[in-house]
Amino acid sequence: MLLATRCAACDRPGASPCPSCHGALGPPAPEPDPPGVNGLIALLRYDGPARALVARIKYRNQRQVVAWLADGLAAQVRDAAIELVTWAPTTGEHRRRRGFDHGEVLARAVARRLGVPTRALLRRVEGPAQTGRPASERRSAGPVFTPRRRLAPGTRVLVVDDVVTTGTTLRAAVAALRRAGAVVVPAAAARTPSRRAPAAPGTPPGQPVYHRLPRA
Repeated sequence: MLLATRCAACDRPGASPCPSCHGALGPPAPEPDPPGVNGLIALLRYDGPARALVARIKYRNQRQVVAWLADGLAAQVRDAAIELVTWAPTTGEHRRRRGFDHGEVLARAVARRLGVPTRALLRRVEGPAQTGRPASERRSAGPVFTPRRRLAPGTRVLVVDDVVTTGTTLRAAVAALRRAGAVVVPAAAARTPSRRAPAAPGTPPGQPVYHRLPRA
């Protein structure tokens, strides 16, 4: 396995994220779960370098930081008795244009660390993408997912998304998986702070870190 040679956030040679960007990363602010997304696990607060980390995976297929994100998410759900990992699929248009689904890339990396299978459990009904839409439109006209298969009742499924803003995408994914019989654990690489969200009290930037960062 080749080690990343440049930081996915600032493009500086070395570890990804580099020590400087790592120090600017923080956990999400303590906020209530979005409606319908109980027990949300999010690794990072979606601001500063976290935006670049996610964007370079999503839009440029630059995967230097996927392992780092997957390590962090896997550490948070390791005690949740996950049996399957899936993802909230992007639109067909985005997948065709980019040649991949960034949610699938991250989900498969997390599943490998948990030692469980990855399955495409959701089908996205074609409609407009959520990225760039106002929060009001996201909430009122979010994506629609249908389950691809029935699951044994009570199957514990981790569903992975990249960024939670209003929670509309994950809410639709969770609802579809529940209809299929799953007990759902929702997770995301990052969560957008609300305007009223405080920083995590008593938590210095970059903490908690869910795995040891390689030395730069």
